Amino acid sequence: MPVEQQRQGATAAAHALLLAGFSVHLDPTLNVLATADGDRQAAHRYLEQLVERAARASDDQEVAGVLTEIAAPHDGLLPRLVQTLISTWAPWIQRLENAGHEPEPAERLMETTSSLSHHARQIELIRNQAARPTAAPAPATAPAPTTPSKPPARRR
Repeated sequence: MPVEQQRQGATAAAHALLLAGFSVHLDPTLNVLATADGDRQAAHRYLEQLVERAARASDDQEVAGVLTEIAAPHDGLLPRLVQTLISTWAPWIQRLENAGHEPEPAERLMETTSSLSHHARQIELIRNQAARPTAAPAPATAPAPTTPSKPPARRR
């Protein structure tokens, strides 16, 4: 099987597992959405596809699939964004402190990152609710009343 076809299959399989609610790590060399040079256009295309899927979602399962892409632990967009922000914050605050500068901007970044992480977890919980099968709708008419049964006879 050609390499590009293998990459497409691996990417499709990873996305199918994500949509089913699994946490998936896909090697970037197999991910057709990732490029060696960090192509921002591929990321933008992916986000546009996600926007389109969200707009077309016609049931709770499709909504859950979009929310999985956004908030799945480790592989979702928000957790990865949080990881990137933490990786930005840690060396930045050290540089500020080592230079004797006020670390306040870096501290605000960490507070904002913490809030974003909390919201990502909330979205994950919402995703879990959306993924649950909904109960069957109640009947339109009330069932006919049942006649009470005779009370048991008393023993003497």
